[in-house]
Amino acid sequence: MIRYFKIYKKYLKLHANDKKLLFALFFSAFLRSTTVLGIPIFASKIVEYATIQDFNNAFLNVFYLSINYLIYNIVYHWNYVAYRNNSNYVYTKLQENVIESVVKYDENFTKKVSKSYLINTVANDTFEVCMFDDRMVDAVTHFISLIISLIILLNYNIYIGIIVLLFNILYLYLLDKGQKKRDYYLNGQRKQQDKIVEMFTQILDGNKEIKSFSMSDKLNDYLNLYKKEWRKQYFLKRKYWDINECILPILIIVAKITSYVIVIFEILKGNMNVGMLILVVGYIDRIETENTEFFKRINKMSASSVRIDRLYNVMYYNNKNMLSFGNNITDDIFGNVSFENVSFTYENKLILNNISFDIHANSLTAIVGKSGSGKSTIFRLLLRLYKLDKGNIYIDGINIYEYSNKIYSSNVSITTQKPFIFNMSIKENLSLIDSNHEHQVEACKRVGIHNFIMSLPKGYNTILKEDAVDISGGQKQLIALARTLLSKSEILLFDEVTASLDPNTAKHVMNVLKNLKKDHTVIMITHKPKLMKMADNILVIDHGKIVGNGKHKELIKNNKYYKLLQK
Repeated sequence: MIRYFKIYKKYLKLHANDKKLLFALFFSAFLRSTTVLGIPIFASKIVEYATIQDFNNAFLNVFYLSINYLIYNIVYHWNYVAYRNNSNYVYTKLQENVIESVVKYDENFTKKVSKSYLINTVANDTFEVCMFDDRMVDAVTHFISLIISLIILLNYNIYIGIIVLLFNILYLYLLDKGQKKRDYYLNGQRKQQDKIVEMFTQILDGNKEIKSFSMSDKLNDYLNLYKKEWRKQYFLKRKYWDINECILPILIIVAKITSYVIVIFEILKGNMNVGMLILVVGYIDRIETENTEFFKRINKMSASSVRIDRLYNVMYYNNKNMLSFGNNITDDIFGNVSFENVSFTYENKLILNNISFDIHANSLTAIVGKSGSGKSTIFRLLLRLYKLDKGNIYIDGINIYEYSNKIYSSNVSITTQKPFIFNMSIKENLSLIDSNHEHQVEACKRVGIHNFIMSLPKGYNTILKEDAVDISGGQKQLIALARTLLSKSEILLFDEVTASLDPNTAKHVMNVLKNLKKDHTVIMITHKPKLMKMADNILVIDHGKIVGNGKHKELIKNNKYYKLLQK
């Protein structure tokens, strides 16, 4: 039984409980389980008094029994309401906690934990775990009721009580062993399910290639391997489930039949009357019912332990390279950026080698170089997605890791070559950053997308498909730019934002970038010479080192690395 306390202790660390709701759930369940214990007593008294024709006391006990049933049903209803309220709160809170945990982790997390694992955890595990409180409370109250029933039975007939007690102890011991085995295979089954979901996700993402190259048969072979292992784990899990469900209850049946035999002998000896018979049989049946209900609850609790572990692993993900941030809440940021002797290694490969540079506020800086030279890594470090091996990065003279998460994320934003737009209206997408519609219109006008939005039938209320596949790449990019402006970040990072745009849209974006430097620090990664020429300063990167730093006119004359990038 200690195992279940450990499971509940881990569950509490998910921080998805409300003490008042949990108390209401426990207290209502406790009253529900204890009020039912009076039923065999009143029933036996009714028969006892009716047998000796004491009808006054017989009807009085009928009245007591009616009150008992009424209280039981009222308490049962209260318990259902308490369960509904608690489950709703836990489900919502668990999803909030998981999402909050995922968004704060660095990129190592998404490399270690698969997308399918996260989808299954958020979609399935949170739903199952939200019922854990109810199962735990029911298990505890049914166990208490079971113990009380055993004590009452021992008080009325010690032989029957001892037999029932011993069989119940043996039953619970074997049940616990079986559930450990079943949970082991359930965990294996869930892992294979993650792989199947991951494969389906990849099939959806690569559907065009699958059709073009007729990959479906080969992919089905991979799926069948995962399914085969899933079936193996499933049947092994069912083996122990069936033992617990179908074979172990035989012990309770044996105890019950043995008790009935003793009751018959007691009646023959004259040691037991009809009223006592009904009471003893009533409590034997009560013990069987409580045992069955207790088994169902701990069975589900045990199965939930796998899901709790999965949620726990997401929320308490730990990595030796995990970043820790300070509590500096200075929000008066100008946007001066400095790299000081920064080195960074990724998967045993040196990406940046002792680089240093300064970027001034209200300027437009281009970071250029061949693919794989380390440009994107500079952005990832600025976004605090990785931990430095050596050196320091400063914003306004303060180490970036000293800023609080909230302050830093509100002052450094990025727009990528392929920004993601959610399956919701344009207004709702922008409201994820700033819900003020006037601010949204102002940002859209500044980047030049307002007129297009207003030309749509529903304007800002137009619902976009996932990743905005129903509008052009240029329009999507401009909406992403507007979203970035709404963040009110002082430092704006742009990663190849014009790479896949048509010439007219690219030219418009270039003008937007020029305009943005008036009140922002703008840093862009680009391969386009036109964008390089308009920059106030250019950093040239080659094999993780700064090999050029200056304006276009200076570099085109004196820097061989920069000259090669103009072709």
